[in-house]
Amino acid sequence: MRLTFITTLNHNVGDDFVREGLTHILGLALVGQPVAFASVHKHDPITARRGLGWLRSKDDPRKAHRLRRWDRKLPLWITPDRILEADLLVQSGAPVYWCHSTAHSADNEWFTPLVRRRVSGRRHGVPFLNLAAGSAQGYHSDGSEFALCEKDSNYIKELHRVSSITTVRDHLAQRILRSLGLDAPVIPCSALFARDRLGTQPQEGEFVALNYMKKGGHYDFEGDADGAAWEQAFKAAYEDLKRRERCLFICHNQPEVDAAKGLDPEAPIFYSSDHRDYPPMYAKAKYGLMNRVHGAFVLASLGKPAFVVGTDSRACMAEEIGLRHAYVNEVDAKRLLDEASAMEVERASFPSKIESVRKKALEDYLKALAPLRSPATIKALKESSCIQAPTP
Repeated sequence: MRLTFITTLNHNVGDDFVREGLTHILGLALVGQPVAFASVHKHDPITARRGLGWLRSKDDPRKAHRLRRWDRKLPLWITPDRILEADLLVQSGAPVYWCHSTAHSADNEWFTPLVRRRVSGRRHGVPFLNLAAGSAQGYHSDGSEFALCEKDSNYIKELHRVSSITTVRDHLAQRILRSLGLDAPVIPCSALFARDRLGTQPQEGEFVALNYMKKGGHYDFEGDADGAAWEQAFKAAYEDLKRRERCLFICHNQPEVDAAKGLDPEAPIFYSSDHRDYPPMYAKAKYGLMNRVHGAFVLASLGKPAFVVGTDSRACMAEEIGLRHAYVNEVDAKRLLDEASAMEVERASFPSKIESVRKKALEDYLKALAPLRSPATIKALKESSCIQAPTP
């Protein structure tokens, strides 16, 4: 069986954690069935074509536009293609529901070229799984924006219709679906199982893990995130904490390295271009003060509590595994230090709590993926799939 992930590659460490976790989960769901996994970098759909995976825009908008144009012009039959070859197609856990005045999930760069174009019209259906789908709204959003936006509502309905199986990773995503007459189970993000795929085991805590982003997150959807106040609060807490604890900044990209050095030019920093290097580092932490929610998930999976501070609804998915979280403007240095003290106390009991969460989450994923347990049910999914693949 050939399974293709729609994901990102060497672009966002969190996306890599999500995909590794899904690989572990799907391996269990498909036990007894040999599976060959492949991935497509969704920001550059041309990477679906075998032999052209090296063509990457690297966040250059003009180059990305050019690559998408080339992909549209190239006939599908001219190159082997990871999407066309797939027996299962999986959207690998990411924000897929967002609706803002100048940004709409309906305009994403992957659905039309990778699903509508490549899969529409296939003689034999291919099951499309939308797993660990999330929201990307303001931190305090109730999801009501979607019912007022025909464009995004229609897209979400289409995405849901063509998906053989959908799971969501946060309750806001579920509320968005329900506001449109749809539904899906809420199951914690699959990043919780990256450690299982990568074979990482918890270790004795050696340091406090810190992850700092200048504005407290990627996006300021609510328009009032106070980056200056967040910097002041984080720096004050860090200066206090480092006098009594060994601290290590764990940075997911170069801007975070630069931000950490801006707080303290001598700050101990871990950064790697290989996502597989992160879980072993998180395994050595005591607990974490985090802006990166997927870093918090990997920490938690290894029995280490974390406190998440963010600017948008992605931070709220922390509550699905029992982690505390807060909007960036609601956190000062005292709150950070109070959370650190609380987590120091929680360290003894947290491993057993998170294992219960992980056990339940795995059971829920396997229940949702029950139709994949045998080739016969997969065949039935293909025959009933709303997505069909191109006739040769």
